[in-house]
Amino acid sequence: MILIIDEEVSEKTSRKIMIKTGSRLHFGVINPFNKNMRLYVSAGVYVDKPSNFVVISESSEKLVVRGCRSEEVLEKIRALEESLGERLYGEIEIRECVPRHVGLGSTTQLLLAVARGLIELNNVRKDLLEIAWRLGLGRISGVGTHLFIHGGFVIDAGKKDPYETKIPGLMFRTDFPDEWIFIIVMPRGEGLDETAENKVFSSEYKVDEKLVWRASHLLFTEMTPSLLERDFIRFSEALYELQKTVGEMFSVFQGGIYTRYSSEAVEILRREGVIGVGQSSWGPTIYGLIESYDKAVKIMRRIEDKIDAKILLAKPLNRGAEMTPPRP
Repeated sequence: MILIIDEEVSEKTSRKIMIKTGSRLHFGVINPFNKNMRLYVSAGVYVDKPSNFVVISESSEKLVVRGCRSEEVLEKIRALEESLGERLYGEIEIRECVPRHVGLGSTTQLLLAVARGLIELNNVRKDLLEIAWRLGLGRISGVGTHLFIHGGFVIDAGKKDPYETKIPGLMFRTDFPDEWIFIIVMPRGEGLDETAENKVFSSEYKVDEKLVWRASHLLFTEMTPSLLERDFIRFSEALYELQKTVGEMFSVFQGGIYTRYSSEAVEILRREGVIGVGQSSWGPTIYGLIESYDKAVKIMRRIEDKIDAKILLAKPLNRGAEMTPPRP
């Protein structure tokens, strides 16, 4: 038997796209609750570890998802198809996954990686911000989406009211110093999932406006100028104070300024002389900012036996998620 294969079709079906993401470290939400003020202005930075790695092969007949978190991803992509009103085809292999609900923005990064590859292979001409919104992302913070696209350090514009039907816009973006290194400590336990988070932000809880003003001051008149000036000490001090201020706003919901899984890691890093320490999102992941790689390695080795946690070093990632081959 002789099979005759159309060369154009063969070439098309063999096309592959590989996407590797970073992780999002969240520096805080300036005003999470007081609806008489602008809500949810957020800041964060993209780092190279841990990462998601997705390979998507073009298919004209089916949508298949294999690998970690495959059932969850397939459900979200089916919902995206319904929202777009068209079928998406592709064979998706998820080879690496960032852990869920640990404060690293794993769901946003993974879903955007899969969606970006699919819309590229299926020639869907939609803006990635619109795709993110259709995936249910960015209801509170747009930081994860903007970092996926741009990398570096970003501040989003928040929302005028909680009912705005779009992802918070990008207010500010700049490169983060390459030589500054994050020690990332991932204790056991998980932060809040999406359902619990929605209940928190839909509550009628309010915080003292002095906390909101202090958080705004720290982000806009201390942290950001210090970052632009590459002033490591002042940036670190402002980051730590911002984290404490934001943590106080959420203390009713997480049992303190930090979660119960995170407090020990914060104390250990501070005792090692790390100034800029914070909890990423709902935790339990803690990060500490170090001015050089060599110093970060020494501190990591000193704390490895002091805490039951996964510890790694992460570099700033001053570009968005990497797609291979890149779009022409």
